[in-house]
Amino acid sequence: MNKTSIHTAIHNFFTSLILIPTIIYKFITTWLPINQTVNKANKIFSKKLSKMGVPEETTETLRKEYASIKDYIFEGNLNKKNKTQSSNIRKTSSSKRVLIKMLPGGQVFLRIKNGKAKDVKSAILLDTTKTVILMVAVARALERDIYWVAVCFTSYLLYSLLFGIASELINKYKDISRGLLGSIIDTIGETLSDTKVIALVSLALSSHAILAAPFVPLYHVIPGLDFVEHYISGFGIGLFAVKAYRTFTSYISYSKALPIFDSAKLSHQISLFETNAELPFVFYSSIFVGFVWEGLEEIVENFTPRVVNVFFWNGVADIFMNLLGALTAYALVHHSFIIKKQENRPNPNKENTRIDLQAIKKASNIVLTHMKNAIDTVYSESAAKEAGTYKLTRMNKAC
Repeated sequence: MNKTSIHTAIHNFFTSLILIPTIIYKFITTWLPINQTVNKANKIFSKKLSKMGVPEETTETLRKEYASIKDYIFEGNLNKKNKTQSSNIRKTSSSKRVLIKMLPGGQVFLRIKNGKAKDVKSAILLDTTKTVILMVAVARALERDIYWVAVCFTSYLLYSLLFGIASELINKYKDISRGLLGSIIDTIGETLSDTKVIALVSLALSSHAILAAPFVPLYHVIPGLDFVEHYISGFGIGLFAVKAYRTFTSYISYSKALPIFDSAKLSHQISLFETNAELPFVFYSSIFVGFVWEGLEEIVENFTPRVVNVFFWNGVADIFMNLLGALTAYALVHHSFIIKKQENRPNPNKENTRIDLQAIKKASNIVLTHMKNAIDTVYSESAAKEAGTYKLTRMNKAC
């Protein structure tokens, strides 16, 4: 990498760091009024049908159908998924499978039963984590340590829920929702179904269970051990953030809509931004989770002597170690040591182009304004009344 490329990379990193909060804020402030518009139009639509004597059950069905137009407009502008994403989860789910996933060894059993030998190693790590947490809980129960028994069983339940049950249920119901919600559900489902990622993330849980379980937690006895813990946790956060970011941007992208508006240059800028925003997104994710964790430590400190927050700068150091672990995870993923590179993934960085901050803002405004105008038109007061009349006319003709 030459000097110019380094300067470009640094520029793109800090520009993306500035743009991420701006883009997210702009999207939220656009999408919230859209939801209000749709809800208001749905009420008008429902009243119109009710006045015409349409049965309540039929009205509810038609109301949902009318509301779903918003999702089609969203997908038409932003959703670039053109094929079913691969997943490690089966298409169907059952209470039996969910129960098996809750048990120690359940993940390995299901992998072997379904003939997925390549996922067995990751499943072993997943189940080992659950077993360790359970063993620690039993050990603390023998010591009559009610506090940590409760913590361990809660961790075990949350772990099984997040990495076992949640992925099953999300995969089962992911086809129900479309649009933004559908893309978020698909992203969470695919991220949680990546056993390699989740197995590495689980190391933080198991290490916390081992090192923090004694009456005097080991990281209060061994100097610097707490920093190691936060580094491991940060690694898990970073890995999860990268997987979630890559999955979400494989579904949603502003660059899909921009060529329609004759904005090919802006489309290239957005693609450049989406590629470079991955690292800043990991940065923000690590900092955010770090602050939340330190806040929880402050709260728990008031209820038990088991958690002792030494002083302010200790919290700062913990957040720094979280960030360092997250950056390590990103570096390994970037070189494909953990997550394989996506096939046909564009790399606009090859052209050594700098991100234009104003161009990204303009591109975002163009897409969101177009989408909002289309939705406002479909869900205006007059359109809602006309839609009610149209639906009733179609129903009468069908009869």
